[in-house]
Amino acid sequence: MDRVATGVEGFDALVEGGLPMGSNILITGAPGTGKSIFALEYAYQGALKGENSLYISVDSSLPMLRQQAKTFGWDLESLEKQGKLFLLQVPLNQMKFDLFAMIEKVKKEINAKRIVFDSLATFSINLDLFTIPLGYAGSIASSVSVNGSGEDSTVKDRGDKIFYTGNSAERMIFLILAELRNLGTTNIVITYGDLSGQKLTVDGVSEFECDGIIHMHNELIGAKHVRTMSVLKMRDTNHSPYVHNIEIKNGIVVRPAEEL
Repeated sequence: MDRVATGVEGFDALVEGGLPMGSNILITGAPGTGKSIFALEYAYQGALKGENSLYISVDSSLPMLRQQAKTFGWDLESLEKQGKLFLLQVPLNQMKFDLFAMIEKVKKEINAKRIVFDSLATFSINLDLFTIPLGYAGSIASSVSVNGSGEDSTVKDRGDKIFYTGNSAERMIFLILAELRNLGTTNIVITYGDLSGQKLTVDGVSEFECDGIIHMHNELIGAKHVRTMSVLKMRDTNHSPYVHNIEIKNGIVVRPAEEL
């Protein structure tokens, strides 16, 4: 299988050299576990090696992302000027924004090979702002049933595409993940874990729809908080079954399990 090396120190050895090409990989965990840093480093390392990257931010402002990168010595702005990296801020002040049309547009403009979506949790909270295409007429869209008038409260026909405009978080998450997979890029998708510890994700859907799951933790051991990571699943990959200690230095550093 073709693989995409993340460039995150110590991680690729856990997944046979990298992520399966063309897959959606979910990163989940509580706040402060390093999810966004891991994803930003994935995009940055890709841009450095000629695999142009698109970072879609629903959570953080772009100046905040650039400033965070500078603390690790990453020059995002230089890569942006070269067209190797694109930071896309999703507007949360527009109604019925066609998010996927924007993603497709930027992906084609920079010939992106890697995409980061940060995050599903914030996206689902604001889902009433977005429309998502169900597919082109003749394929996915042809199987969508609407009432006799040709439209209902959740499905709208706009020329050659049919858009979902409903308020089901689970449905919207399913659609955005399907649309990302159809792009042929290798994607990292961030979400939050359930703080009660009862669910792996707050949406309860993405862990089943993604090809891989990276679970990040921030655990209190004695008097010290220790960050750890585990790979819960990875399609067609003999991945590490262990919990690995991680540190945040010049980015994420994943330690071999033997060093725990």
